[in-house]
Amino acid sequence: MSKIDALKSSILQYIQHMGPYDYAAYAWLIILFFVMILLAIIVARKNALLSIVITLISLLLLFVGPFILKHYLDIYLRPSITKSTEIKKLTFSNTLIVKGHITNISKKTFSTCRVNIDVIKNSNSDIKNFLYKLKPLLKKTMFIDKPIEVNATEEFDVVFNDYTYKKDVNISMNSMCY
Repeated sequence: MSKIDALKSSILQYIQHMGPYDYAAYAWLIILFFVMILLAIIVARKNALLSIVITLISLLLLFVGPFILKHYLDIYLRPSITKSTEIKKLTFSNTLIVKGHITNISKKTFSTCRVNIDVIKNSNSDIKNFLYKLKPLLKKTMFIDKPIEVNATEEFDVVFNDYTYKKDVNISMNSMCY
């Protein structure tokens, strides 16, 4: 799956699972954009530079705002905890097995979850660790399509075939549940 297809899939899944708070937040963002544009038009007669600044801020809000809103909506409406419990490199095969679990800490039952797992090189240098996070060794996305009740935990296994890296690795996991 290409990066564009993954992004498209992620956006479509999010839109399919939008709730009333999502709609209200995005409606608020659009109304705020139009109010700021109206303000820029009103201010334009007195101060053209200030009008341009307000217009640029409103455009920035329109393009960056949805990502920030989604992030905070996920934190407050759909929180979950995803942890890796075991990382096992098989001895006689080029396979890495990652076991983990996801816990629903929100106030509603999740019907589906998408879990992203990244295998990242490990280093003693913080700068190298940051750079390794930008380009993981392996990535995998899995879907958990069964309901996860409030305060319940669901375990999962992820298998990475053709794993040939010999040194220690870190596992990064994040989840989006709806």
